[in-house]
Amino acid sequence: MIPTYMLKSIREAATRPDFYQFLNVALKDLLFGAYNTAASTYEQIVSFEDSDKPKEGYPSMGSLGLPEQVLEGDPYKEKKIGKPDFVEITNFKFGQIIAITQELIDDDQTKQIKKFPLDLGTAHKKQEDKSVYSLLTGNATCYDGNNLFSLNHPGQTGGGAIAVNDNIYTGVTMTAGALATVIAMIAQWCGHTSDDILDIAAKAIVCPKTLQMAAGILSKADILGWAYAANNLGPASAFGQAQNAFKDLNLSVVSSPRLDRVSTGDWYVQTDFPSLVFQWRERLQLLAENENSGVKFERDVLRWKSRSRWGLKFINWRGWMLVS
Repeated sequence: MIPTYMLKSIREAATRPDFYQFLNVALKDLLFGAYNTAASTYEQIVSFEDSDKPKEGYPSMGSLGLPEQVLEGDPYKEKKIGKPDFVEITNFKFGQIIAITQELIDDDQTKQIKKFPLDLGTAHKKQEDKSVYSLLTGNATCYDGNNLFSLNHPGQTGGGAIAVNDNIYTGVTMTAGALATVIAMIAQWCGHTSDDILDIAAKAIVCPKTLQMAAGILSKADILGWAYAANNLGPASAFGQAQNAFKDLNLSVVSSPRLDRVSTGDWYVQTDFPSLVFQWRERLQLLAENENSGVKFERDVLRWKSRSRWGLKFINWRGWMLVS
C-alpha cells in the first residue's frame, strides 16, 4: 500500500529545505509499493537462492548415487563429481533511469511524478515474471545436452540415456488419465543409474488460465467421473463416479496468462525436486543522483536509477514435466 502522505501533492513539500530527501523517500515508496503489488506468479514456481558473486555453480544432482559392490581384492570405484555436473548461473543487471524535471515539480504535476516510479516498479516485476515463464516455455537445451523437456534423459551429465527418464508426455489433454500417467512417470525417474530411484513427487499443476478450472477440479474435487480416460483409472467407456484420489496429493494449481500466449493446451507438473533457480545478487534498488550534479545544474533535471541484479536457470530437468 502507498502511504497516505504520498497521496497528497508533492508540490506541498517543495518549499522545504529537505525536499530532495523527501522526494527520495517518496519515490522509493511508490516504486516498491508498485513492485510488491504487481501481478505475478513466478514466485510460486522457482527456488530462490542468494549470491555474492558474478556467477554461482550448482550440482545438477544433489547425491552421489548408490554405492557399488566391491569384490574381494578389487579397487573401489571412484565417483567424480565436478565441473561437468555443475550448472552455472550468471547474474545480469536490469534497470532504468527516472528523470524528473524541475518544471514538473514547479507546475505541481504530481500525477506525472508519481507515474514514473509506479510504472517502473511494475515493469521490474513483469520482467522477472516474463523471464521465468519464457524459460519454461522455451524448451531450450539444458545442461545434459537434451532439450529441457525430452525423452531418455541421462542420469548425469555425460552419462548414457535412461529409458524411464522422460519428462515430456504428448498427444493428451488435461484429464485424470493424463495426470495419473504423469504421476507414474515421475515416480520412475532415477538418478545416476536405473537402480537409483529418487522418490520424486508431484507438487503442483502449472497451466494457462484456459485450463485453470480443469486443473482445480482434478486436484481439489471430491468426486471424479470414471470416463475421463482409459488406463489405470478404468476403461474410457466406463461410466459412473469415484472418489478423487488426486485430492490426497495436495497438488496446488498455478496458472498464468503468459502460458496462454504460447499454448492454451500445454500444461506442466512441477515436482519437489530443486530445479528452476532464481538467483538474487542484488534485489531492487532506487539510487538517487547527487542533487548538485552536472545534469541538475545544466538541465534542471533530477534523476534516480533503478537497479536489480539476478540470474535464472534450470539446474535439473527433474523439477518439471511437460504435458501437451
